[in-house]
Amino acid sequence: MKHSMQFSAAALACALVAGSPFWAEPAEAQQRSSRTAAAPLRVTGFDVEQVDRVEPGTELNFTVWGTAGAVVLLQIDGSRRTVRLDETTPGRYQGSYVIGRSDRIGPESRVHANLRHDNRVTTALLGEALQAGWPVPGEAALAPEIQSVNVARDPGRGRTETLRYTLRGTPGGQASVQLQGSQATNVVLDEVRPGEYVGTYVLPQGAWVDTEQSLEAQLRYGNRTARSSVANAYAGVDLKARRGDATCRDCATVQAVNAVEVDGDGRVLGTVAGGLLGAVVGSQFGKGDGRTAAGVAGAVGGALLGREIQKRHNQRTQYEVLVRLNDGQQRTVIYAEQPNFRVGDSVRVVGDTLEAHRR
Repeated sequence: MKHSMQFSAAALACALVAGSPFWAEPAEAQQRSSRTAAAPLRVTGFDVEQVDRVEPGTELNFTVWGTAGAVVLLQIDGSRRTVRLDETTPGRYQGSYVIGRSDRIGPESRVHANLRHDNRVTTALLGEALQAGWPVPGEAALAPEIQSVNVARDPGRGRTETLRYTLRGTPGGQASVQLQGSQATNVVLDEVRPGEYVGTYVLPQGAWVDTEQSLEAQLRYGNRTARSSVANAYAGVDLKARRGDATCRDCATVQAVNAVEVDGDGRVLGTVAGGLLGAVVGSQFGKGDGRTAAGVAGAVGGALLGREIQKRHNQRTQYEVLVRLNDGQQRTVIYAEQPNFRVGDSVRVVGDTLEAHRR
């Protein structure tokens, strides 16, 4: 048997009947509401035990997997009653329906599951037939469609920026958008209500989005996929971390500011200088037959040691500013004094120095 996450707005309308007694939540679900209110509702599986023959008296057994602590109702096309499933284990709901003489359930009858928590609801469509050998109802007509794609900027914390992507289209699918910029990123969107998919992306520090490229969106429904290329998707979005104009090839973002100790020759002090100094000092302490060799080494080592001491006397601190250009390349600019730049600043590379730049 196969599981499906296919949603229907029509089933949602059928389930939201005013005064329906099936919507009363158990006390356990109400107690868990504070822990799951912020999480998106999900139906991760929907199954039926197929029967040999659909006729009066036949029992249909259903299982739904999804968000725990919710209420699950089933509606079968052609049936007279709504079925409520019991949560047997956290996130697993089971129940049965006995076909009556007045029911008109056939090969084209679809089964919808409505999973409700507080004032939120998500809907799933059963992706298999009730009777073995029947075709999946409505399978040929199920073609995904993307109606609109929208981008907005959410207020970020500190120096970070957050983008919110909203896709509207066929309910019950799996949606995502592809971002282009300093790095290609695929953002998965969650279905917050039937047919509306939302996802957010927090730009890493120093990253940028290529707003000149079209935004690629995808909506998968069953084994079929709809794609949409949205030009000017970022028009009107006040986004600082966007790729600059083509003429601003020297625009960059500060990635790091490092203080580095260098010697009188401008070389970074490290294990090479320390190892040489240790060898010179050690050569003056030979013993036995090695004294002559130690004396020669000591004479040469004295000059090296003097030079090494002079270089160390002239050592200084310099500052290396690492920036990433708009084309993705990195460059290091060196300052003798501590520059007034911080990580994330927008700058322009002018010769061997940097200038503050406002995008």
